[in-house]
Amino acid sequence: MSKLNRDILYYIFQDLDHLMNDDFINKGFINNKCVNSLHSCLFVNKLWCEVMIPILWSYPYNYAYKRKSLFNSIISHLSDNSINLLKDENIIETNFQKYKLSFNYIRFCKYLKDIDGIFPNKSRILREEIYKLFISECSTIKYLSADMLHYSIYEYPGSNNSLSNLYQLDCETVNQYFYRNLAQICRSIEKIKIIIFDDKLFGVAELIEMQKQIKYIFIDEFSKCKRISQALEKHANSIIYLHTRTRCSFLHLHSIFPKLTNLQYLIINGENNSDIIFEKYIINVGYCNLQTLELLDIYNLQAAINIIQNTNGNLQRVKIKLNNNYYNVKEYNQSIYKYCPNIKYVTVFLNINETLEELEKIFIKCQHLEIIEINERILNEYCDDFLKLLIKSSPSTLYKIRICHEVRDFNEETLKSFLTNWSYKGEKTLHLYCNYSTEWDNFIKDHKINGVFKCNEFVFWETKLYDLRQCVANNMPRIYIAADSKDDSSSDFDEDID
Repeated sequence: MSKLNRDILYYIFQDLDHLMNDDFINKGFINNKCVNSLHSCLFVNKLWCEVMIPILWSYPYNYAYKRKSLFNSIISHLSDNSINLLKDENIIETNFQKYKLSFNYIRFCKYLKDIDGIFPNKSRILREEIYKLFISECSTIKYLSADMLHYSIYEYPGSNNSLSNLYQLDCETVNQYFYRNLAQICRSIEKIKIIIFDDKLFGVAELIEMQKQIKYIFIDEFSKCKRISQALEKHANSIIYLHTRTRCSFLHLHSIFPKLTNLQYLIINGENNSDIIFEKYIINVGYCNLQTLELLDIYNLQAAINIIQNTNGNLQRVKIKLNNNYYNVKEYNQSIYKYCPNIKYVTVFLNINETLEELEKIFIKCQHLEIIEINERILNEYCDDFLKLLIKSSPSTLYKIRICHEVRDFNEETLKSFLTNWSYKGEKTLHLYCNYSTEWDNFIKDHKINGVFKCNEFVFWETKLYDLRQCVANNMPRIYIAADSKDDSSSDFDEDID
């Protein structure tokens, strides 16, 4: 492998980089062992080093072996005048010596998220010098650190080049003139996070309007802002991902939902009965391309039912968190097996009569099902029959189950039979997510049951990498977990989708 040509090596290393940074796998963190593996490639030979350096430095904070070393490497790119200024101001040590650099590492930097985390102090002079360095030397910046939004980086030399291909932006500063000036340079932003705290976001609105096509949007809304809604309408045909977290009824934003005809991912964290208003706008909307639907903290299931019935069978993931209103859970369960033949991950309800029969139909009709979450507690009379149904009718693809129960809620023999028979049912290890306690661990250990991986229920929607590491740690078979959307909608936007 050490003799592969440059292009082949580049594609291999790039794929490894994408794998490690895949938002569905690592939830925004890089495992130290993975970092060490990539760093070791630097020492194979000169060619490997030359190919790997641009990849490691594309996201310097993520791949930093030591933050202090990264900081020293970065300031070693500064001019002698800048270094002397920092020394004179007692910002860096007076005996600091610049590293002898083999590359201009700064020009490889693309993703500057969290780069301010390496600074040893809060000096504004230090930040200005380093941010000017990035703006002047980086060939293409894709993602800015939130801290950089507090500086007039659009005025720095080289900003027209380095910022022209900006891909992602978190609009976290209140200075609207920053966004207005940035809008004169940036036209390629596709991924944007907006915090709506009042109705005066004219700068953010102008920035949105100036982009060629916005595809991914996260909105954290504390107030209404009609201007933002109007700006987003320009991109209605290009938006494929929308995640909203609302603290109000946000009527103005609801009005754009019928226009998002190419939406593939829809996540709504609702409060204050906002889903009732939302339901009004999407009752007859056809989201033919929708693959992921997450409605959290909603007050009724009608909005979910309406969407599911108009998705053309493309839904692969449905996650629901309901606030104590189970009026139409049976109709919701029916909508899954009637309109979601390709569903892989789903929330179902077994807390009222006749819902177990609906689950059996889901098992029969949805043959691609991999992960199932039983929302709320199962009816007491259904608990044992639920286990029997899993063995009898669940598709061979199913392996990950979340239930809100303790061992004592089941008949001991029925539970033992279920866990034992599962290992003979298919090749996949059962991943069982349940209430955190020692009951399940003790039961599995006492009955010497193999092939069961028990987890805390609070990480049910967590990452594939987590599951794989736990399987290895428990000497269980490694398995492939095919997540195709966000695993925890409470996560940061940039960790939702790439």
